[in-house]
Amino acid sequence: MNDADFNVILGQAKMASLEIPPHAAVHAMVRHCSELLRQRLKASRNRRGIVVGCGSGDEVVYLRRALGSTRIAGLDKERRFSAVARNDACVLVGDAERLPFPDDTFDFAAAFHSLEHVGDPRRMLDALRRVLQPGGWFYVGVPNKSRLIGYMGSFDATPWQKLSWNIQDYTAKLRGRFRNESGAHAGFTREEILELLEARFAQVQILTEQFLRFKYAGRVPKLALDILLAPGLIDYAAPAHYAICQKGFQPGTDTRRARLP
Repeated sequence: MNDADFNVILGQAKMASLEIPPHAAVHAMVRHCSELLRQRLKASRNRRGIVVGCGSGDEVVYLRRALGSTRIAGLDKERRFSAVARNDACVLVGDAERLPFPDDTFDFAAAFHSLEHVGDPRRMLDALRRVLQPGGWFYVGVPNKSRLIGYMGSFDATPWQKLSWNIQDYTAKLRGRFRNESGAHAGFTREEILELLEARFAQVQILTEQFLRFKYAGRVPKLALDILLAPGLIDYAAPAHYAICQKGFQPGTDTRRARLP
């Protein structure tokens, strides 16, 4: 990583605008993430954060405005960034499994449906843990491999695309190829993502139910949500799983795992 790229992380670039993009411009999980981080991070305009697999970079722009920090950046393997992200100079091309940042750099990290797209999720999580400061937070969302139906909450997809993607998923399942490494948008079961996270972080809290209530409050009747999110159904009804984790403050604390409710 050259000095210009690292200067983005250090906040040398300025926000092109203080205006937060409309809610429709980012997924609900990005808004959920920002609310949780505001509760957990110390009040400061110097918060450092990294979004890995940031796509267009609009998620990064939203977090920079919502958290009031120019020291939040995004990394993606492809250069397909939006105009506003380029204007903010807050995005760079890089490898999620080999993050080009020093150890203990960031106060938080986020991966919004990107973990399932890398060749080795364990290496990506190891890299993220390395660049987080002790006590740093990591928010992650991944597709639920056990889901019966997916993509219904995708705000930027047409009904035909959602139907087509579900057909592709079931075709892959029937062929025994419903795996991330086979190119399917499979994701992880609840236990799989827990195992990956608990091996690396001191505290892990699954947020699936909390997030879905946050996203659909006022849009889906509470009784219907209560039924879909009941313990026996949520692992099949939820299209994705969400979690927030904290890196241990002392060396070795990440091996003493604390699974939070």
